[in-house]
Amino acid sequence: MGAGDRHRDLKRKPATAASVRGRILPRKKKEKEKEATTASPSQQGFGILKKRKEAMAAQDLFDLEYVPGGLDTWKDRWSEMKAKMEAAPAKKRKRVVKQRFSKALIDHLVVCPFRSADDDLTPAQLAKRSHRYRQLHALSTFVDCKMRDYEQALIDQYNALGYAEDEREVTDNEEEEDVTVETKN
Repeated sequence: MGAGDRHRDLKRKPATAASVRGRILPRKKKEKEKEATTASPSQQGFGILKKRKEAMAAQDLFDLEYVPGGLDTWKDRWSEMKAKMEAAPAKKRKRVVKQRFSKALIDHLVVCPFRSADDDLTPAQLAKRSHRYRQLHALSTFVDCKMRDYEQALIDQYNALGYAEDEREVTDNEEEEDVTVETKN
């Protein structure tokens, strides 16, 4: 044994957060704090891409209006579409393309939120309408809610960051020339 070896205990375990009793933060907490401070705007909880996908899928449900019996099953089809979106295998390589919205467009979204129908009916007035109309009204209310959630996410992002970026997924084999255009104020 050398002079320096007598002070080292080779069998001693390294200190952990539990053994030190709170003097050292566990490594996981330090990493989470670092990630939270360096999060990009798309990771700050706006969920633009997810809300856009849901809104566009909800608008596709309007095609059921022309299918016989389609309005009776729109809730089931929405559940199926949502399950497919969540469980879709990543066969194709996708990238997220962002497009900035102008202040004028955000102001327009604030003043004129999305509405597919202009009628504000009370439940008593709605009860007097036909069954098909009530089904279409329920579907349009659902789509309006999804579109407003998407628009509100854009507005919240603009209020928090001073700009709003729309996000969409593009596969490698899709060639879209207009996705790289940025709108300036």
